[in-house]
Amino acid sequence: MTLLAVDVGAGTQDILLYQEEVSLEGMTKMVLPSQTVIVGNRISRARMEGRDVFLHGPIMGGGASTMAVRWHLAAGLKVFATPSAAATINNDLKQVEALGVVIQDEAPSKAAVIKTGDIDIAALQRAFQLFDISLPKDIAVAVQDHGYSPGRPNRQVRFEHLAAAIRSGGSLEDFAYNEPPQEMTRMLAVRDTLAKEGFRPFIMDTGPAAIFGAALDRQMQDPALIINFGNSHTIAAILCEGRVTAIFEHHTSGMKGEKVRELIDKLCRGTLEEDEVFEDGGHGSYIGSVPDRVSSILVTGPQRERFLSCEPLKGAVAAAPGGDMMITGCLGLIKAWKRKDDL
Repeated sequence: MTLLAVDVGAGTQDILLYQEEVSLEGMTKMVLPSQTVIVGNRISRARMEGRDVFLHGPIMGGGASTMAVRWHLAAGLKVFATPSAAATINNDLKQVEALGVVIQDEAPSKAAVIKTGDIDIAALQRAFQLFDISLPKDIAVAVQDHGYSPGRPNRQVRFEHLAAAIRSGGSLEDFAYNEPPQEMTRMLAVRDTLAKEGFRPFIMDTGPAAIFGAALDRQMQDPALIINFGNSHTIAAILCEGRVTAIFEHHTSGMKGEKVRELIDKLCRGTLEEDEVFEDGGHGSYIGSVPDRVSSILVTGPQRERFLSCEPLKGAVAAAPGGDMMITGCLGLIKAWKRKDDL
């Protein structure tokens, strides 16, 4: 069995080529800038050249690319975008137009044409071909999808799907999809991109992928509190007997000092209210059940060093399954993919 696992984050896309006959240490892997960073850089270069830009392609993660659009408009330059590309900035296209973006299907003359999308298959194929490696037909991708349902906050839509997965059992397969839910627009866009190129897609959210990937660390003791401090989002979950039983997700920028202690303490005690994190500007929280105590605390994610010295994380293990923290999400994807026939 061979699988390309791609964990798409706000700053990087972490890539692991899983080959059943190859040891983990010998597998091909790359850590590259995420597509939102790449697209953002291309928009910024056009701004420095004084050129308008035309965005086309599927919806993707915002962050760097959306900020670059705002800087472009602030510089007095024009941004044109197809409806699907414009949805990256905001699912409500009226709000996108209110920012100054012109939504149209054709590229204006002289505008820099920039393609959107969370995964660039052509670029990955070229990179692997340099080393005489062909991409496998099976590709698993994790993205952080806010979801979209008209009239409702995207943060709420996203978290309802995480909570529903816990209510369904909270096992790894409850968080993975051969066919993503219709509200999960980023997941669907990645699925469609891969399918159109003749690949077999398998999709997860980055949060659960990181949680279950970190649980593969040899130092993990059940039940465990596992926290992924990502560049943009922090997700914490209690994993008990292979199932997520409680979870919260907040923006990493909002996780400071007393906030870290308070949320972790309430999660482990089972006293964190469902709307508490959402009302604080985060995504949400959900508690199905909690154990009497956790036996281990595992911390992963590119921002983990900022938090390892926090008092609430005293005794925490810096999880690095396979000896490399950056492939944590990929390993979660691979483990889920191996169970794909159960989905």
